[in-house]
Amino acid sequence: MGWSVPYHTHSRDELVDWLLQHQNEPGHCEIIDHSRRGNVLYALFRHVSKRYRFIVVFLLEGPSPDARRAGDRSWGYKDIDESSGPRVYDCPERLLRQSDAQDTNAIAWREACRRQRREQAERRRLSKACRPGDRLRYRACWNQDGSLIGTVIFVHHHTSTFFVGKDLEGKLWRYRWSAVVTGDTSEAANSDAA
Repeated sequence: MGWSVPYHTHSRDELVDWLLQHQNEPGHCEIIDHSRRGNVLYALFRHVSKRYRFIVVFLLEGPSPDARRAGDRSWGYKDIDESSGPRVYDCPERLLRQSDAQDTNAIAWREACRRQRREQAERRRLSKACRPGDRLRYRACWNQDGSLIGTVIFVHHHTSTFFVGKDLEGKLWRYRWSAVVTGDTSEAANSDAA
């Protein structure tokens, strides 16, 4: 599963237009809806003869800075069917609702997209409610005691992506909101009890 680079796509928008035109196969598989999120294009296909709908994820990539300096302007893509379990999870709900692919991996991927959306919403609510001194559970794979989840003491907001917090030794660090653990997990309960 390598990358494909169409000959005349010199921007992300040109590549998206090319994909929507050239991946559409009327009478066989037709694109009936799509959405682009950054460098990811989600396309909902309808298989005409088998009468089901499925999502294909197109990862989009432009030339590296070195390649641009050398004159390369080509954009390429890698396509991944939802049944292959793509590792991107921000597919819009309107596309997820329309897919009726029954493959186990496709169902699991759609649920992972929904779970990530719920967790992001919970983190946004948590970030707005945090006050200095609040204790947050944080996914920290590098802890010396081997626990995957540790405790961070919230100090202040930094950006929408990061906050400043103290570890249990009192050292200040910048932490990612995306690694804050929301909900109850047995792993989190065990590490907080220690």
